[in-house]
Amino acid sequence: KPFVWKESRKSIRVIRGKQNIGVKGDGFDVLFSILFGGLVSYRYAGVEMIEKIPLPNFWRAPVDNDAGSLAPARYAQWKIASMYVSHKNSQMADGAENTTMLDNTVRVEEGDRCVTVTYHYHMPTTPHSFCEVAYTVYGDGAVKTTLSYDPVKELGDMPEFGMMFSLNADYDRVKWYGLGPAETYADRKEGAKLGIYHNKVADNMAKYIVQQECGNKLGVRYAAVTNAKGRGMLFTGDSISFSALPYTPHEMENAAHGYDLPRVHHTVVRAALAQMGVGGDDSWGEFVHTEYCIDAGQKLEFSLILK
Repeated sequence: KPFVWKESRKSIRVIRGKQNIGVKGDGFDVLFSILFGGLVSYRYAGVEMIEKIPLPNFWRAPVDNDAGSLAPARYAQWKIASMYVSHKNSQMADGAENTTMLDNTVRVEEGDRCVTVTYHYHMPTTPHSFCEVAYTVYGDGAVKTTLSYDPVKELGDMPEFGMMFSLNADYDRVKWYGLGPAETYADRKEGAKLGIYHNKVADNMAKYIVQQECGNKLGVRYAAVTNAKGRGMLFTGDSISFSALPYTPHEMENAAHGYDLPRVHHTVVRAALAQMGVGGDDSWGEFVHTEYCIDAGQKLEFSLILK
């Protein structure tokens, strides 16, 4: 049965510190860092559920068709933006007169039975660009995560628009309600069917000779990433793009072949509004068709709920 989340009416408690903002509820606690700029801890029943601060992601590991059309060079600024997005402003780090690179504070808005913590992120692109990530915590432990971006015309479209999460590698099973069973992309989905599917995270690494983007699922309403006991994280959204892999896009891009990949340390979850098509009417120069690219001419906003 498809999972439907409804806003909880349970109460929460907000604890404000000098460097952290804590949120406690029934059986869970969430910790937001002012110093490190993001969600640093999500504990349920005393168990930590995330390994790293979730951050915006605009990159995918280039596919063969991307390499043929030199797409990595055209989109290179989005790789840099993904790797070095920060709550600190690098443009201010130019001399002793600037005592801090933190040019803004975290916004905290307390509601009746929820709290929203918003981070303003700088991206080292040319021109300089920004995005925001807002976390709304509810009394049942659900965290609504919203990524927003006001396009900068000169930067154009991007390979992906979403968030990247890092879980413990023990969470090695994935079940999703969306298109499947094979990987799907904006221009490679006509053979898929909407349904409920499950596999191992490792199964989503396609056996390509050259490592590249793989394992993406479109039209996902919910996805559960769990361990052998069925414990884990549930991601829900409105027909989102989703993948759960043992590696980040950067690790896959750095590996020419499977044996070049590092040991598995995490399960990397990417949930996105969209990923550009894999394109290629041929593999030696044709671009992804415009209709399968992410429209960067208007404000982009993407929300999902993790629990």
